[in-house]
Amino acid sequence: MSAPSEPEKYSIDDMMDRLKSRPAEDPIENGELVTRADGSQAIRVRKKKRRSQQPHKEERKNQRRARMIQVSGGLILLLLALFCAGFAIAFANSAPFRERLVKKCTLSSGADIEMQQFRMNPTSANATTLAFTWPGGNVLDNLTLRGIKAEISPVSFLGKSMTGETVGAGEGTLTLRIPQPDQPSRAVPATDGILPIRFKHYAIQKFHLVIGDPAAPKIRMRNSEATFIPHNPTERPQLLLNRGEITVNGWPKLRMDRSHIEFRDNEADIIGMRLKHETDNKGVFELSGTVSPYATDRASTLAVQLDSFLVSGIAGPQIGRLFSGRINTLPSATSNYLSFTPGPDPASSLSLNFGNALASPFEVNGFPFLFGLSQTLDDEWFSRPVFDHEIRGILRRADGNISIGDLNLESRGRMALRGSVAMTSDQRLSGELEIGIAEGMINSSGNRRLNGMFSPSKEGFRWLSLKISGTAATPADNFKDLYDSAAVMIKPAPASGIPSFEELTRPK
Repeated sequence: MSAPSEPEKYSIDDMMDRLKSRPAEDPIENGELVTRADGSQAIRVRKKKRRSQQPHKEERKNQRRARMIQVSGGLILLLLALFCAGFAIAFANSAPFRERLVKKCTLSSGADIEMQQFRMNPTSANATTLAFTWPGGNVLDNLTLRGIKAEISPVSFLGKSMTGETVGAGEGTLTLRIPQPDQPSRAVPATDGILPIRFKHYAIQKFHLVIGDPAAPKIRMRNSEATFIPHNPTERPQLLLNRGEITVNGWPKLRMDRSHIEFRDNEADIIGMRLKHETDNKGVFELSGTVSPYATDRASTLAVQLDSFLVSGIAGPQIGRLFSGRINTLPSATSNYLSFTPGPDPASSLSLNFGNALASPFEVNGFPFLFGLSQTLDDEWFSRPVFDHEIRGILRRADGNISIGDLNLESRGRMALRGSVAMTSDQRLSGELEIGIAEGMINSSGNRRLNGMFSPSKEGFRWLSLKISGTAATPADNFKDLYDSAAVMIKPAPASGIPSFEELTRPK
C-alpha cells in the first residue's frame, strides 16, 4: 500500500516534477541515473546475481584440475623418458659403448672379437659382421656371423650387460681344428661370476661347419640350421642342427636330417645325429656317443645304426655297383661303431654287421662270373641275381679301404654266395667268393664242364671257389680260367665236342 500522505495516482507532469525536484544528494540505492537519447532520465538498477553453494560443480572443477595436473605430470615424465631414451640410444651407438661391448663379448666367449657396423634401437641390437677368433689351444678356430640381430632387454642400454631372448644371424661359418696342448684356449681368463652377455637362444639360419684346413677340409657341412641353447634344465649347453649337406673326405655325400649335441667340460655328447643319403629320403644313418676333441691320443667311438640305408651310401658308388640294396644293422657286441682319433691325422674306422632291410632285395652285379653262369646255365637271372633270404655281412671302412666280409647271400633253389670282397683306396679289388649253384640246375644244363668245375653237393648247392681281382670299374675273376681248365680233364664228345667259354658267352 502507498503511504497516506501520497496520492494514489500521478500524472505524467507530476512524476516529471518529482524527478526534477529529487535532491541531487539523494542516493539512489542499488541503481544508477542514466539519461536516454531523448533527454529523459531513468534509474538503471543492477540486479544482484544469485549466489548459492553448488558442491557438484565444485567437485567437477577439482576433478578437472586434478586431471590437468596428471596430464601435465605424464607429459613431463614422457618427455623425460624420451629424453633419457634418446640419450641412451645415442650412447649405445657411440664408440665407447661399442668398445665396452666388444670387451664383454671377449670375456663371455674367450675369443678376440671384430665387429662391423654395430647399431642399436629400442628393441634390438644389430651388426653387419661379427667375427670370433680363438687361440690355438681351443678346438674352435674361428666363427664368422653375418646379418646379426639381437632381441635385447631395456637394461642393456645401461651398459653393464647385454641380455635378451634371442640372437639371430642370417649366415655363419664355424671352423674347427686340432687343439695345440701348449697354447691357451682363451684370449682372456674366464670369469667365475655372471657373464656379461646372456641370451636364451643363439640361432643361425644358414650354418656352415668346416673341420680341418678350409682349403681341403676333412669334414664340411653346408646350409644347416643351427640353434645353440646355453642354459636348459639339464644345465648343459645344447646344439641343435636341422638339415644340411655333409661332405666327408673319401665318403659318399650325406645329408643332415637333425642332430642333438650336448656339451660338458671338454667333451661333446652326441645324443642323436640322424643322417640320410644325398639322394634318398628313406634310409636312415644314426650316430650317438661321446667325442673328446681335446684327447688327441684317445679314440672316440660312436654307435652306428642303419635303417633301410643304401649300400652305396656307406660303401660308396664303386662298391654300390657290385652290391646294391638296402641294409639294416644287426645286433653285435663287436661291431656297429664308428671310431676315430681327433689328432693331426684323424684315422677313422667303421664296422657294421648288416642284414637286408625288410622287403628289400639284395642284388649282385658286374662280376664276369655272373655273365658266364647266365650263358652256361642259359638263365638270364644269373647275370644280375637277386637275393632275398639269409642275407648277412660285415661292412668295414678304414683309411680309404672298404670291404664286405663274412658275406652270406642265398636265393632258395638257385644260388648262394659266400666270402669277402675288398677295395683299396686306389679302387683295386681283391677277395674270394664261394659260389653255390643248385645241383638240379647244373644237372639240367647238360654242361659237362660245369659239372666238373663244381664240388659235390653240400647244403643243397654245389660250390665253386673264385678269386676276385681287377678294379671297381672293371672287376675280374678266374671263372673263365677254371671253365677252360675243365675242358682238359673231359674227353671231347663224339659229335660236336664241348663248347668253349668264348662260344658260350658270344652274343646270340
